[in-house]
Amino acid sequence: MDYREHIEFEQMREQIALLKEKLLRQQIISERAIIEAAQKGIYKLNKAGTKWGIFGIFAVVYCTFVFHRFGFSDGFVIGTAIMLAICAAVTIYAHLGIRSIDVANGNLVDISQRLIRFRKIYSRYHLFSIPVLFVWCYFLYYDAQRMLEYAEGFLIGGCVGGVIGAIIGLKAHFKVIRDTDKVLKNINELMQQKE
Repeated sequence: MDYREHIEFEQMREQIALLKEKLLRQQIISERAIIEAAQKGIYKLNKAGTKWGIFGIFAVVYCTFVFHRFGFSDGFVIGTAIMLAICAAVTIYAHLGIRSIDVANGNLVDISQRLIRFRKIYSRYHLFSIPVLFVWCYFLYYDAQRMLEYAEGFLIGGCVGGVIGAIIGLKAHFKVIRDTDKVLKNINELMQQKE
């Protein structure tokens, strides 16, 4: 090998080393972006959990007061308070599992498992809440017919409010599921990069 070939070979080695360094920097930047996106997603989930938990606690107090004030039966008022308290408790409980997640410093497998558990709680929760809501609507109808002279107007207003509440609740539910799926996708990308 002559001197010129040796110089060209050294230049190629330097270029390869430079390319490797650039690739490593890009991978680090890519990992940081994924970590930031995942952490931002977890922050959004926690923020939603705080908001809906506070709303649930408020609903327990407000609905108990209003239904009692309207003169609904004690059984209906207590049943409503218990139902709303369970809803608030499940929401708060589900979010406790992801409250302390730190994507940058945490075990990614553990974080994935916690997010999957969180998603399962949210998904299974509707298996409980929707039938209970229908039972609650029956007792609302029964109590309103028993105590109000013109129950139809009250019930129509209740149905409209129920439909609006259901739309808001379902949109919030599916948003939480979508956000969780995005964070899980980010975590999986991060795990694949670290392999």
